[in-house]
Amino acid sequence: MSTGHGNSSQDWSGLEVLSTAECHELLSTTAVGRIGFVDAGSPLILPVNFTMDGAAVVFRSAPGSKLAAAMLQRPVAFEIDDWDPVNHTGWSVLATGVADLVDDADEVARLERLPVRPWSRPDLRDQWVRVMVEELTGRRIRRPG
Repeated sequence: MSTGHGNSSQDWSGLEVLSTAECHELLSTTAVGRIGFVDAGSPLILPVNFTMDGAAVVFRSAPGSKLAAAMLQRPVAFEIDDWDPVNHTGWSVLATGVADLVDDADEVARLERLPVRPWSRPDLRDQWVRVMVEELTGRRIRRPG
């Protein structure tokens, strides 16, 4: 189905389906996302500031649930979005994959040069987590017209 915006398609609800390339581009436009995973049998979603490292999402963490999920290489979801409530427009991107603790010294040194720094207590967030993206999807809602 065409939306009138290039060769885009729509999902069952009329939202524009974003291409993988558009999703990658949007992942590079923002610095804060949400990581979702299961902790002690319950779903948990936490904000993190991040950057992209190729096709992987990377962020720094301190000991706790996010780091534990990474150390156990558990499945995670990572989401970013942007909304304009006045014009009723926006988009969201969802990446799913596996979290992994980065513990190779050379790799950590390389990641330290990336443009991401924790906003809260960077002195305690010295462990790197990488989300190896296995599936990437996105949707956009545009103002009718």
